[in-house]
Amino acid sequence: MKILTEAAAPRAGSSGGDFEVARWALEQSGLVAGFARDDLEWVVRRARVRSLAAGTDVFTESEPCEGLWIVAAGHVRLYHSFAEGRQQVVGFLAAGSSLDLATAIDGGPHATSATAMDDSVLVLVPRDALSEIAARYPEVMRNAMWQLCMEIRRHDIASAVATQKDARGRIGCTLLQLARQHGVREGNALRIDCRLTRQDVADRAGVRIETAIRVLSDLQRQGVIRTRAQVIEILDVMELQRPAECEDCLFDCSVFSSTSRRRVARQP
Repeated sequence: MKILTEAAAPRAGSSGGDFEVARWALEQSGLVAGFARDDLEWVVRRARVRSLAAGTDVFTESEPCEGLWIVAAGHVRLYHSFAEGRQQVVGFLAAGSSLDLATAIDGGPHATSATAMDDSVLVLVPRDALSEIAARYPEVMRNAMWQLCMEIRRHDIASAVATQKDARGRIGCTLLQLARQHGVREGNALRIDCRLTRQDVADRAGVRIETAIRVLSDLQRQGVIRTRAQVIEILDVMELQRPAECEDCLFDCSVFSSTSRRRVARQP
């Protein structure tokens, strides 16, 4: 499994100011891949930068869409809520990730909720500006459509895993997919660079919290993973791949990679 980390983002309010933050986030998102400098700056000037404290909602299900949100720093939990209080996590999104891209494009109400997991910085491209950008630069919509295809593939894989694998396999797949998105090598360990509670893992894997606690505890006792301050480290990737049945798996989990959103730059 190849793990790549992102270049550090400029800070909001730093010498480069919000303009540099917005430009960095848009470039990382892949939506402006291949843009000339002047064209990129024209787009960036229509974006806004917002800082959110941990636990703050970016948006909630069914509320009107303000525009396209892109994470510039921190992590955002994207999820569906159910009447009984249960949540189904769509993803834990880091810098460069777009939130609910389909809704930003079609202008309908949000189909998911998004909450900052830690102190975060986000870039908003308002709906009116997004329409203007799409009319002026059709390649933005081409890039967006390619990213939507990746989102659909990720959703299809997650749905298939939920129906075909047992709880241990689902949690194994979840950890391996998160490692592709947030993995950082530290010696022989692979650290998922995102604070995750057992409830987070349960909601992402689609299992009960009691099941997640049992499986994660078993994996720790076996020396497959280690948890420190809600950060999960994978100590034995090969062993974790066994319950996930990676060797015989037909799914291409490279779509979960943090670099997948920028492959559009190489599309014809």
